[in-house]
Amino acid sequence: MALALFLVLAGVVCVLLYADGAALRSAEALPPNPPPDTLGAHISIVIPARNEARGIGRCLDGALAQTGCSFDVTVVDDGSTDATPAILACYAAEYAPRLQIVAGRPLLPGWVGKCNACDGGARLTRAFAERTAGNWLLFLDADTRPEPGLVAALLAEARRKQLDALSALPFNELGTLSERIILPVFFQFIFAAFPLRRMRNPLMPPDAALANGQCVFVRADVYRAVDGHAAVKDKVLEDVEFAQLLRRSGYRLGLAQGRAHIAVRMYRSFAEIVEGLGKHALAGRRRAGARAFVAVAHLLASAVAPTLLLLTGVLWVLLSGETAAPALGAGVATFAAAQLYWGGLYASVYRQPRWLGVLAPAGALAYLLIAARGAARAMAGRGVRWKGREYAG
Repeated sequence: MALALFLVLAGVVCVLLYADGAALRSAEALPPNPPPDTLGAHISIVIPARNEARGIGRCLDGALAQTGCSFDVTVVDDGSTDATPAILACYAAEYAPRLQIVAGRPLLPGWVGKCNACDGGARLTRAFAERTAGNWLLFLDADTRPEPGLVAALLAEARRKQLDALSALPFNELGTLSERIILPVFFQFIFAAFPLRRMRNPLMPPDAALANGQCVFVRADVYRAVDGHAAVKDKVLEDVEFAQLLRRSGYRLGLAQGRAHIAVRMYRSFAEIVEGLGKHALAGRRRAGARAFVAVAHLLASAVAPTLLLLTGVLWVLLSGETAAPALGAGVATFAAAQLYWGGLYASVYRQPRWLGVLAPAGALAYLLIAARGAARAMAGRGVRWKGREYAG
């Protein structure tokens, strides 16, 4: 009986890994060579920036190099205390009037800093002010590196699928060992909670909708109609909340793989990972519900269970001899399947060595500890700290 249960569990894990691999391969990508816009749309790029001195330069270099469309760039300096204002002043002197730098509005009670900056910046753009149906807003995080064809690719994909809003998943740059071990596992947790296959339908149920706040492309008239970031002003996970607001309002939404068009370096140290992922866990605690438990179970099954099954199979043979050979075979097969999946993920998606797949169990456990810490802070009423500001959990 025990052996049969073990073999069934190993089979379930292998099927899950195969399904995850198939889902990964099925993600739709932005067009690699987008055609130039011939319909006269204007796109306003809005970049909120708070203490982004180490990355704002490369973000602006990419944003200002867009081709094939009419665009302008607005950067909202959200009370930066580092060298960000000086860097922005240099760019403004060289690139005005296409680039405008504005000071962020004072943060009012009940507002999250990023929502406040995005809302204030959007209202000052040409795309927002002209009230032309063909105009678009693109919200980019300051730690992104857009390629010159990003806006044209987003516009082409949105028109092809008749979307009202489109978000792109970037190429994630991983530097330190903690980034390389933990972040790929974290992203897989997100996709377990919000399966990418459901995002292929522009009319997915609202609770299945997902957007990536690092790159959100939305029609300006739609943004005005739903009151934009003001409608989610108190949400730390404003991207998910905004996506679900759009779907509840009946608009068509898309999510595309954009690794060829935009890159991001989210965190640069273990301390930043703990703070950043803890913020996500705390903010998602109320929103996820049962979805979070399913995602945790999924992550444990795909990242941790294969190693446990292998170790169990080895111990079984050592203690029981040849009668446990099927258990050892199943454990080896499951572990091999996990390495094919995780190693392929690290190599194809993150351009990292395949052997890092062996460390996926450590990454999963580390992320779950970080998430548990964030949830504990929420239950203790301590809230979350991000960019020097405190937000309630």
